[in-house]
Amino acid sequence: MATLTYLPVVLTSSSIDGGRDEEVVEANAAIVNAMHHALLFRDEMSPVAVRSCLVDFYLSEVLEGGFAQYAVMVGRRLGAADALVREGMAAMGAAAHLDLFNRAVGACGTEADHDGVFRLAELDGEFEELLERENITALNSRWLRGQPDLLVLDDEEIGPYIQRAAALVPDLAGRRAAFAGAPASRIAGALRSSRCGPAIRNFSSDLGAGKETFEGP
Repeated sequence: MATLTYLPVVLTSSSIDGGRDEEVVEANAAIVNAMHHALLFRDEMSPVAVRSCLVDFYLSEVLEGGFAQYAVMVGRRLGAADALVREGMAAMGAAAHLDLFNRAVGACGTEADHDGVFRLAELDGEFEELLERENITALNSRWLRGQPDLLVLDDEEIGPYIQRAAALVPDLAGRRAAFAGAPASRIAGALRSSRCGPAIRNFSSDLGAGKETFEGP
């Protein structure tokens, strides 16, 4: 019987054909979110896809509410999320963003102090300037598209592909029972909304089972 191993990075043909970096990055985020919905755990997905998704989540939160909002949104998962963001930025070549991220994480530890709050405000301003010099979405998109095992599917193929992958999970019924009624991950839920242009398709609606979960056991 076949068993589930790491899945490749999966993108939609429409995101590739669209020619916009935002579409590529958001398609990956939507597919990762749909995999969460199907109860696939992080270590069963493409490590590249997961890290790309968390880098984009970080970008979305900081654009909306600064570094403090990112810290609040990840909550108790801060350490795990920080590690994934760091690894993703390093792998895609976003060196300047990685440096700023590390300084912001350090400042978040002193947020309760007046100096910490002031420092975060300064870093938020530096973040806006950095976006003009180092386009992290373009780097993210290029990283995804450059994966040697990249799988490109039509939109209507995504749901069945994820269902086939989930069917390879040992004791999927037990996993469903364990997560029945569990609250959806704030991280996974936040990834559903598109910050650029029209909303991308919610592939989770094609699956019909499961709850989102950011972390596996």
